[in-house]
Amino acid sequence: MDMDSRTPRRALRARPPAAAFFDVEGTLLAAPELPEPPHEGPGPPLGRLWHAPVLAALHDHAARGHLVVLVTPSSAEAVAPLARELGADAVLCARPRSPMRGQGKGYAARALLREHALLAADCYAYADEAADLPLLAEVGHPVVVGGDPVLLRHARRGNWARLPGPVPREM
Repeated sequence: MDMDSRTPRRALRARPPAAAFFDVEGTLLAAPELPEPPHEGPGPPLGRLWHAPVLAALHDHAARGHLVVLVTPSSAEAVAPLARELGADAVLCARPRSPMRGQGKGYAARALLREHALLAADCYAYADEAADLPLLAEVGHPVVVGGDPVLLRHARRGNWARLPGPVPREM
């Protein structure tokens, strides 16, 4: 599977009504980084690392026909097993000379919305740290996950949705 944001995993029957962007590390997974993928076979078991409220939101967006997009600073190889398991439509990840951090997340999200002719006001993003603010600022429905003080200030000012943060666990 090509993990480039311009190639959705499944062929879309029609233009999706919206996109939902999910920061992976610390938001969708209760871990600061993705586990290393094995050289062969399935990826590491992630059951206890899922952050249940965010995973439930991902499944809800998928059920509503939204484009489900994973956003990670990790490589395409590292996130591929996770994307397959979740049935993600697209992945925004690090590429040579194009890190997926900070403003890079916002630029990539904006490009994906433009490519799919989606209105930002109809879209969602879930993230857990101040560095993710550019991603959250690109959508009409930002969701702050956890207690980052910078994001909480923005959430209060903008009346953004909030979800509790994951309980830290060892990988």
